[in-house]
Amino acid sequence: KDKRMEREISHLQIYCTNKNEGCSWQGNLKDIDTHIKACSNQKVTCDKCDDVMQRHQLEFHNSDECLQRYYKCPHCEAVGIYILMIFSHLEECPDLVLTCPNEGCKDKIKRREMGSHQQKCPKEVIKCPYHDIGCETEMKREKMDEHMETNTQAHLKNAVEKIREQQQTVIKF
Repeated sequence: KDKRMEREISHLQIYCTNKNEGCSWQGNLKDIDTHIKACSNQKVTCDKCDDVMQRHQLEFHNSDECLQRYYKCPHCEAVGIYILMIFSHLEECPDLVLTCPNEGCKDKIKRREMGSHQQKCPKEVIKCPYHDIGCETEMKREKMDEHMETNTQAHLKNAVEKIREQQQTVIKF
């Protein structure tokens, strides 16, 4: 008698417990556990960040939304946790392409090459090579040759004055 009752109960028609979330499955009570394990509307938890969502959303979440997913830097191909890569790696990624910070220069350079670019960038503001002997001119590198040509006399005068000062210092000792 119990077996017959058990069989009748297991064959009762039921709806999925996720009907209110959009699941249209209807079947025997005995099959509900198997269905729930595959139901696309069943609530599941992301094993990386513990966010809860419907099973059909999990794949997209894992590939595009999860802040704890693995992420490959599109610039240098380093791999790490998405949130760390976005908020700290990109601040130091050697292959991230940057625009030269010098006013007027629009060159796009990888971060690792920026130092050598700035050492030769025509838009870099530099001090006159005679700065140490009194020329206080600072200008873009591209204009420095012209400055050197037009100020040769002033630079020589400053150099002579500096030599005289140093001679006076040497004589005092």
